[in-house]
Amino acid sequence: MAKRAVCISCFDFYDHRVELVMDQLRQRGYECTYITGDFSHFTREKYKIDVPGGEQVPTIPYHKNMSVMRLVSHQAFTRAVFKRVRQLKPDLLYVMTPPNSLCKEAGKYKQRHPETTFAVDLYDLWPETFPSHGAKKILALPFALWQAERDLGLKHADIVYTECDLYRQVLHKQLRGKRVYTLPICRERVTCGPHPQAPEGEALSLCYLGTIGKLLDIDVVEELLRQMAVRRPVKLHIIGEGENREELIQRATTAGAEVIYHGRIYDPDKRQKIFDQCHFGINIMKTSVLVGLTMKSLDYFAGGLPVLNTIEGDTRSRVSFYQAGIEVDRNDLVQTARRAARMTNEENTRMRLNTLKLFENNYSIQHVRDILSDLG
Repeated sequence: MAKRAVCISCFDFYDHRVELVMDQLRQRGYECTYITGDFSHFTREKYKIDVPGGEQVPTIPYHKNMSVMRLVSHQAFTRAVFKRVRQLKPDLLYVMTPPNSLCKEAGKYKQRHPETTFAVDLYDLWPETFPSHGAKKILALPFALWQAERDLGLKHADIVYTECDLYRQVLHKQLRGKRVYTLPICRERVTCGPHPQAPEGEALSLCYLGTIGKLLDIDVVEELLRQMAVRRPVKLHIIGEGENREELIQRATTAGAEVIYHGRIYDPDKRQKIFDQCHFGINIMKTSVLVGLTMKSLDYFAGGLPVLNTIEGDTRSRVSFYQAGIEVDRNDLVQTARRAARMTNEENTRMRLNTLKLFENNYSIQHVRDILSDLG
């Protein structure tokens, strides 16, 4: 009789990662079931998956990232998922978190079924990555309870995957004695050609990709654009949507940049046509955000687009090692802007090749498959 694995995630952008996990498990003789929700975090609409072995549980819609309704949705999702898990009785349980409630319930299931292998994938850290220092102080008690949900589950995990090395450092006490692996996000393929070239023209062209929300440090972006614009013409391509879209466009325009707004684009090849027109991707988040790697970073890297970077941990060390962008100095934005504005096409082309090498060595699909080889 074949062994059974159940893989769980709450968000639609996890599907590809879970498919890699299930491919590995099937090679080791497991029958796999993937349980996820039917509400898209990106589009805020109901959706259907097309994943072999996939099941969707009804999920309560929400419309704001930081809201009571989102917490209600996650709690209801967790209850529905583990009702199904108890029916399936898996030999291996693979849980992606957040939401932290999934980790907590998985830990309870492991306690009741010690024969089940419990693997948790820490794709993000909440509340550590909550963007407001002030809120963390005011809401210290509920945030502590929120964190405890995850940590209680971690106690019972057999295997822990972390999305970046930074998370291993932050949770070193909770992970002591565990089998821990860094499992980075990856992309199926590079989207640029093997010999990416800097764009022609006088203007310094930048791209911002992703959600335009509270995590983006618009103050830094505005000042960088202002300092660049006094040195050469600046264009800002924006791919994405979010509550602060109009503010970003207005402040970038005021700073002297020509703004080209593209809206949401999910097709990698269409994004690449915009990347090819740009010198750098903007990878700038507020200092209160604890993150070592972002999905937008992966898209930039796969597109051979160097970054203007403030992301710490894995991203900072690798961008520096491969010389795949410019580290933004918050204490001297003039110097950062001057360096970007003075960059020649030859230097930018060299950075693009370095960026491609960074991606292939660290975030390719084969690299992730190798890490998963011990699962099961």
